[in-house]
Amino acid sequence: MSFETRHMTSAMDLIRVNDLHLNIRQMGATGGGAHKYADEWYKLLGILIQREDELDSLVAGLQFVMEDVPGECYTFKPTLETDCTDKPTDHSNKHDEPPPPQSHDDNTQQAPPPPLPSSSMYHIDQWTHKVQRDIAAEYKNNDNTTNNNNNNNGGLYPYLLVTIGTGVSILRVDGPRKHERVSGSTIGGGTYWGICRLLTTAKDFQEVLNLAERGDPSKVDMMVGDIYGQNSDALEKLGLPANIVASSFGKLVAKPNPAEGLGEEDLAHAILLMVTNNIGQVAYLNATLHHTKRIFFVGN
Repeated sequence: MSFETRHMTSAMDLIRVNDLHLNIRQMGATGGGAHKYADEWYKLLGILIQREDELDSLVAGLQFVMEDVPGECYTFKPTLETDCTDKPTDHSNKHDEPPPPQSHDDNTQQAPPPPLPSSSMYHIDQWTHKVQRDIAAEYKNNDNTTNNNNNNNGGLYPYLLVTIGTGVSILRVDGPRKHERVSGSTIGGGTYWGICRLLTTAKDFQEVLNLAERGDPSKVDMMVGDIYGQNSDALEKLGLPANIVASSFGKLVAKPNPAEGLGEEDLAHAILLMVTNNIGQVAYLNATLHHTKRIFFVGN
């Protein structure tokens, strides 16, 4: 059973009417709702809510996933699309931002990025090469050769854990059950869904994500190529592709009628890029500040 918090009252009525609560006396829960609705759950359903610390549970859960569920942590890599007949090539050196952040490990030592071919372009939509990671095995192997501190996870720590919910929280994790919230952002999933409810007719979060998959953000966002031209020598000097976002929603500034030619799917995709680019930038800056080589993104 899954529902948004705003539907809590209806969900509780559904549980009561269908007698789904009769054999439940106590239930664990985390997050703000565990505090806000605990009294109502007990009064209406007779279920005692056992409040658990949200961040403790998150770190413990990720530790379990990394140690016991191979492939659950993963990253995405782009493909290189060219005008010629060569087959697309996977590249780990990124010239473009990834899509909505997923759980991933970023411990790969990267070589300097290759020059941008003039006939090639990295497409955001091409970040579809999913690479699963067996984190426990990777770091256990590294630790066996580089560490003698009797800690099989020593090579993993410290890392940043970025949890994306209504807002964003950023934790520095220094060991099992050893963590500290170091930063966050008010721009998160709630921001995306709230703006999309204003600008689209989507009825739920999954619908707006499906809508975004069909959108073209270049109709909304000002791209680097809109400023420098598609084949400018300046692009190679900057090390940027023409289709990377220079200004979110910036293309609408110069249009006499900003809404002309735009579909809801274009807006949904552009908003998604704006929010996730911000999360990625905040995460990267915090990783630099706190000297962590790895960043894991979690959330819906």
